[in-house]
Amino acid sequence: MIPKFPLFLTLLIGGFLAWLWATDNVFRSGGLMIFIPLWLFLMGLWWALHRRGVRLKRLGLFVIGTVAVVAAFRNLVRYEGSADGSAFPSLAWRWQQQVALPKLHGGAEAAAVPSTTPAGVADMPRFLGAKGDGVLPEPDWQTDWKAHPPREVWRIQVGDGWSAFAVVGGRALTQEQRGAEEYVTCYDIATGKLLWSHADTTRFDEPMGGIGPRSTPTVDVAQSVVFTLGAKGLLNCLDLTTGKLRWSKDILKESGATKGPEWGKSAAPLIVGDNIVCSGGDNGTTLLAYRRTDGQPAWKTGDDGGSYSSPVLMTLAGREQIVSVNSNSVSGHDPASGSVLWKFDWPGMFPKVCQPVQVTPERILITTSYGLKSHLLEVKPGTDGKMAVSSVWEAKAPRTKFSSASVFGTHAYALDEGTFCCVDLATGERGWREGRYGFGQQIRLGEHWMLMQAEKGYVALIKANPEKLEEVSRLEALHGKTWNPPTLAGRWLLVRNDHEAVCFELPAK
Repeated sequence: MIPKFPLFLTLLIGGFLAWLWATDNVFRSGGLMIFIPLWLFLMGLWWALHRRGVRLKRLGLFVIGTVAVVAAFRNLVRYEGSADGSAFPSLAWRWQQQVALPKLHGGAEAAAVPSTTPAGVADMPRFLGAKGDGVLPEPDWQTDWKAHPPREVWRIQVGDGWSAFAVVGGRALTQEQRGAEEYVTCYDIATGKLLWSHADTTRFDEPMGGIGPRSTPTVDVAQSVVFTLGAKGLLNCLDLTTGKLRWSKDILKESGATKGPEWGKSAAPLIVGDNIVCSGGDNGTTLLAYRRTDGQPAWKTGDDGGSYSSPVLMTLAGREQIVSVNSNSVSGHDPASGSVLWKFDWPGMFPKVCQPVQVTPERILITTSYGLKSHLLEVKPGTDGKMAVSSVWEAKAPRTKFSSASVFGTHAYALDEGTFCCVDLATGERGWREGRYGFGQQIRLGEHWMLMQAEKGYVALIKANPEKLEEVSRLEALHGKTWNPPTLAGRWLLVRNDHEAVCFELPAK
């Protein structure tokens, strides 16, 4: 006969964990890490106390065993951050060596000239494309990768970080951490060789999210400079050709933030007219603008802090504006002055990472996770030069967490707690949900396609279909956890994670 307490405890905790997993609950990994040790502890305590006459002896054995297990775990096992976006832990033996990459010794005086730009390379000057909207041209390359496999051009080691690449004129730029230095690195897209590097003595290291910068460089092609934002809020303006520093600003300090984002600054700088615009810290100023030429302050605006999302330039209800996802709101701002045109309250203690996605000339989609609702917002002209905003609908899905949605007509496609899904934009209702790509990133290609960087490292080509998931091709690209967005520069695909980067040439039609 099975004792009642072990049976009750097993059914209670097992049922709760099964429910967390069946619903893809955002806290499922946390539940596993808490309740499995709790089950073992309570079962051991029950074993020690349930039989009279031997309780003291068994209790002593239980205490000694518990102390021994905890001591062994602390001394033999090393925590290496999250294994995936669900926060499930990655563990390693302490005697396993961590390979440290060497410092880079490039610099302005050692800058090299890139090779002749290969055929098929196009500029990708910033995060999510020239407009920052995650919409790239229709593929002019073969989409059947089994019949026409992409060519691996080069593969290199890189430092820690979750940055993507920006590509301009044969130069591929990214950000990475090597030891105590946070680097901006420029590679030859034709060969993968380092052209120049710029280092700042600063290091961001967060136990769950990992080490290094999270933002993607923004290239100002007209001025031949590159703007980068480090994980601790260091805004640099560097010469595109040499990497020489032109000017630098501490965004968190100048925004009046009392603390930086817990998981590091990830927002890419935005070029607007003569200014470069960045988001602030967890609190304080929302957006800061500096003159591109010399870094002098142009304006500051908002009091709701920044988020992990990048500001983007849009035209809503016939008016051009900067749209910003903030700590507890979404807001629209006049590009010239930064003045607030509209503000939608979106409170919550967890991070907001999504890019706002334009659906119609008046509507944008904002998505998140951690129990918060996604919204379809409508912006209309208001009074006194302001604008009015309202929520058309709110819904639990998609729960995008690290990524953003792609909109095709009347439907949106997004990663919903790691599983791809389709949402009807008329109602907010989720249709199909399949394809476990993990907590990766995606970009839209023209009117029919999406390029998915899966969390496990492979790349998938998906055709937009509101009826079902339609994966057309798959490319084994990287090995290990990959949270970095993909960069498609014409027919040249660059992907990376926190230890390697690889460049592919996609076959021409």
